[in-house]
Amino acid sequence: MVYLLHFNKKYHHAGHYIGTANDICKRLHQHNHGRGARLMQVISEAGITFLLARTWEGGRQLERQLKNRHEAPRLCPICIAKRKEAKI
Repeated sequence: MVYLLHFNKKYHHAGHYIGTANDICKRLHQHNHGRGARLMQVISEAGITFLLARTWEGGRQLERQLKNRHEAPRLCPICIAKRKEAKI
């Protein structure tokens, strides 16, 4: 499963994280405790929280494709809703 995390505030330029896991609950627990990806460790230390914004069926190949697009905000339902709200 591929997942998209939305940060409650940006860390420098990063506002999202895309990853893959067989057990998303376990992986999110690791991320909440600053384990796993370096970015997740850094945002944990900075006190930045995150929400699971979206998931896709797939594995590392899909994860790489999504990361290479550099369009996480366009894939994130939270960001999409904020943009729609800002237009009102």
